[in-house]
Amino acid sequence: MNAQADKRNRRLLVIDDNPSIHADFRKILAEGGSASRDLARVGAELFGDTVPSGRKAEFEMSTARQGEEGLVAVREALRCGSPFALAFVDVRMPPGWDGIETSARIWEVDPDIQIVLCTAYSDYSWEEITDRLGSSDRLVILKKPFDAVEVLQLASALTEKWALQRRVKSEFQNLEQLVGERTCELQKTNTQLEETIEEHRCTEQALRATQEKLNHFLAKSPAVLYSLKLEHGQVVPAWVSDNFAGLTGGEVEGWYRQTPALEYVAEADRPAVAAAMTTLLERGALSLEYRVRRKDGQLRWIRDDRKLLQDEAGRPLEIIGCWTEITEQRLLQDQLRQAQKMESVGQLAGGVAHDFNNLLMVIQGYIEMLLNTEPFSDAVAESLRQVYGAAEKAGNLTRQLLAFSRKQIMQPQEVDLNELVGTAAKLLSRTLGEHIKVEARCAANLPCVWADRGMIDQVIMNLAVNARDAMPRRGELVFSASVCEVDESCLQKHSDARPGRFVRLSVADSGCGIAKENLPRLFEPFFTTKEVGKGTGLGLATVYGIVKQHGGWIEVESEVGKGTTFNIFLPAAAVRAAAGGQSAAAPEVRGGRETILVVEDEPAVRGLVRTSLERYGYRVCTANSGAEALQQWSERLNEIDLLITDVVMPEGVSGWDVARQLQARNPSLRILYMSGYTSSMSAIESGAVSTGTSLFLQKPFKPKKLAEAVRTCLEGTPPNLAPSFPRGLAASDRVRLFA
Repeated sequence: MNAQADKRNRRLLVIDDNPSIHADFRKILAEGGSASRDLARVGAELFGDTVPSGRKAEFEMSTARQGEEGLVAVREALRCGSPFALAFVDVRMPPGWDGIETSARIWEVDPDIQIVLCTAYSDYSWEEITDRLGSSDRLVILKKPFDAVEVLQLASALTEKWALQRRVKSEFQNLEQLVGERTCELQKTNTQLEETIEEHRCTEQALRATQEKLNHFLAKSPAVLYSLKLEHGQVVPAWVSDNFAGLTGGEVEGWYRQTPALEYVAEADRPAVAAAMTTLLERGALSLEYRVRRKDGQLRWIRDDRKLLQDEAGRPLEIIGCWTEITEQRLLQDQLRQAQKMESVGQLAGGVAHDFNNLLMVIQGYIEMLLNTEPFSDAVAESLRQVYGAAEKAGNLTRQLLAFSRKQIMQPQEVDLNELVGTAAKLLSRTLGEHIKVEARCAANLPCVWADRGMIDQVIMNLAVNARDAMPRRGELVFSASVCEVDESCLQKHSDARPGRFVRLSVADSGCGIAKENLPRLFEPFFTTKEVGKGTGLGLATVYGIVKQHGGWIEVESEVGKGTTFNIFLPAAAVRAAAGGQSAAAPEVRGGRETILVVEDEPAVRGLVRTSLERYGYRVCTANSGAEALQQWSERLNEIDLLITDVVMPEGVSGWDVARQLQARNPSLRILYMSGYTSSMSAIESGAVSTGTSLFLQKPFKPKKLAEAVRTCLEGTPPNLAPSFPRGLAASDRVRLFA
């Protein structure tokens, strides 16, 4: 017990204005007096202990005479870390604070200190004291005079109480700290749990959103996903995406009801699809194209990409696949193949027409010279004229071939399709027959097109003749022109279409129509559905070539028994060209004494040109290739007044190369190009050094036309020139076309 007492806080403070009171307290509490011995004896008797011997101080006491001084002592003790456990405070301490105010001030500084109010008078009642200090278990009233043992008991009990309260407070603080820590842990755990719950909730929402998005994509995707199970050697439908119904026109449940016969596959493609299963089991992956029949009977092309899934032992488990509709792609591929075929045929036709033109030009040229210079009998002259006429008709055929192959020379100008269609409708209403009603429907404010008027006339006439043959009894032929804006959505309908502003020329008839199987071959040269002897098969081929040469395209709508409509799209003119003046009358052809160099690789044509020019008095020198011309005449340019050269020649030296190199040595050299290809003129214009003395003469030409061109080029006064305007060239840089 003494050991425990040693651990108590024994510091006391006595606040009294009477020093003798201080001495009394010191005798009782600090010097081990009789009161201490009496208390020890009572304690020994009470607890059965022996009475301790010797004198021993019980408490450490400090004193103060006024309340202010006592407050200072309390503050200092707190600052030093040795607080007072108990204070004995006198009630009356004039002239300063009384005991009640002093107690209140001390508790403001040290709420844990125990206070004993000492008084010899009945200055304040207990109610008054509690009103001022409040109810407190730290306050005890001690009446003066007091008994020493009573004081000692109070000191011992209250210091023990102070120690117990501090211990309880410490334990309570420890408990609060522990509770706080556990509370923080629980809050942290709760927060983590809430975060986990929120994460799970967000994950579930994301999964639901992903599933909804996946279902939406699968439902709207052009690709149909599916899986097939392999059970006991049989292929069993397992799953298919919902867009299966959109592709087949049926219900999704129909996928699961199908049999191995694959009813949804077109009958003609079923053997290939069935055989593909064996290939898939061997290779593990496969891609094939076939047709499926929709519920409404339409056939759709699909690409079926399959993959075989196997277990660890390599046994087949499942087939996953994807259907992708490629109907439009197949259509575009067919259009591309047809366009390539037409291009190849056009190249062939253009080459044949070019060579044939050379032969016809020689035939017509020599016959014309014979008829103009030699006296023949009437019978012989008539025979020669018949030969000349036959050659002229053959020339018309070659011009159609050149138009189809887009190698015909263009003479573009600004053309008003309203005016052109109106004029053509009036002419055709008189020539096609009374059984056909011809109508022209013109649009207001129609932009012009930059085109060769004669070629567009030929397009209209060829289509009109075809429409007449499709309406042998009666019918209606309608021409119309309108402006249209072509956007990206229209490009899939035709491989040649492109965005922009176009003028659409429509030619519609109410005739017998065209069979669907004939539409892909409609523009092939020499293809015709007419009876033998009633068509050359070049009419629509010519239309196709002319339209392509003008940078446009054709769309055909036709149904057997309901008529046909040809829609021709031509680029609208961006800038109106200045109106040209009237052509001057052609002067009389005359010859001259100038020296002319003729470069031509075809011997017959070279001989015709030489003979024709010599008849007009010119001195003519020849070279059979561009290389020979450069080799023999590069140093003799002063002898040459005019160079006449073919454009396309062998040995890698073209007519343009010859003209460019010779004109570089002699800038005043005049040049006359000749060719049967429109591409030849474009090649010349894209690089020729224009001096204003270069002309282009299209084959085939007659001797008189050649003589006119030579004279015009030599004199530099063109009587009848038509400008040619290929894309991307300024007018000042262009070779003039002799028309």
